[in-house]
Amino acid sequence: MQTIHLNKFGNVLVSRPAGLEAFNAIRPQLDPNETVQIDFSDVLTVTPSWLDEFLTQLTDFNNGNVILLPTQNASVLAALPVLAEARQDHVATIVKQAMKQQ
Repeated sequence: MQTIHLNKFGNVLVSRPAGLEAFNAIRPQLDPNETVQIDFSDVLTVTPSWLDEFLTQLTDFNNGNVILLPTQNASVLAALPVLAEARQDHVATIVKQAMKQQ
């Protein structure tokens, strides 16, 4: 299992293009057959658009084998319900599972 520490992309994660850029930067290091954990430690803010773009690309890449690690980050906790409601796919499933663990 691989862990992606989102703070390596900065501590303020905003905009869809930046989410895509972050995914493209990490993609060469990922194995599409391995489950990936997302760690929000030391991230101050993440917007729903950044998280949506990053998670969409990641779940498409590894067939939804993504786990969002528990966090107390208020911006993450605010973004998760937005994504869960807006999506009807692997991203929504991953987000709903994470919300149950919070």
